[in-house]
Amino acid sequence: MSNIQVQFRRGTTSQHSSFAGAVGEVTVDTDLDTLMVHTGGGAGTGVRLAKHSELGAGGGGTVTSVGSGTGLTGGPITTSGTLSIADDGVGPDQLANTAVTAGSYTNTNLTVDAQGRITAASNGSVVVSKFDSGWVNQDNQGSPTTVNNNVLLTFSHGRSTDALVFYFQVADDSSGTNARSVLEHQSDDNSGNMLGAQIQEITSSTVQIRLGQSYQSLSSGSYTGVSFTGKYVRLTAIG
Repeated sequence: MSNIQVQFRRGTTSQHSSFAGAVGEVTVDTDLDTLMVHTGGGAGTGVRLAKHSELGAGGGGTVTSVGSGTGLTGGPITTSGTLSIADDGVGPDQLANTAVTAGSYTNTNLTVDAQGRITAASNGSVVVSKFDSGWVNQDNQGSPTTVNNNVLLTFSHGRSTDALVFYFQVADDSSGTNARSVLEHQSDDNSGNMLGAQIQEITSSTVQIRLGQSYQSLSSGSYTGVSFTGKYVRLTAIG
């Protein structure tokens, strides 16, 4: 190094407060181990230069206040504190888009992730589980095989539920000639009694219907039992 030595005037921080340096003069603060650049404005005026250790990794100044901003609460923070998401602070603009196309869906099939977001959606179709026995002769349905009133008919519907809506019909032959509904059932009870047909039992796999157990009032005012002799029957069940 050169053997020429340059030495600035120097003093403590207290001495600098009462010293009026010339414009552009540089002095050394021996307490802070840094330089003071004087502005010529009188005693104690000037700009202290920051040491390298004071600049930090980023440099660039000091943040004095942090505001909350839209959707946040807790600010402004001037020393220390915590910013939180405000109630109802997250709106559509803050949510990331997913692969779902905006629109209306029918009988929707959805995929939902662990955060509760819908990540996939598509139109579905209505699936109705239905049983239809077709037109069958009473002889094929239960015991006794002799066709008359009081026959107990058992249908195996296979719907795996006893919550069924079903319609029971009779007709003159296997083609459904003169078909008429004699029982309409929409709840698990025995109240759906029409024209002498009555629910005996409903399970998750079968329905039992008893024929000819009650009477129907005719327009003439007389009462007659309903005969099912020689009829074909049909059970349609939805559930």
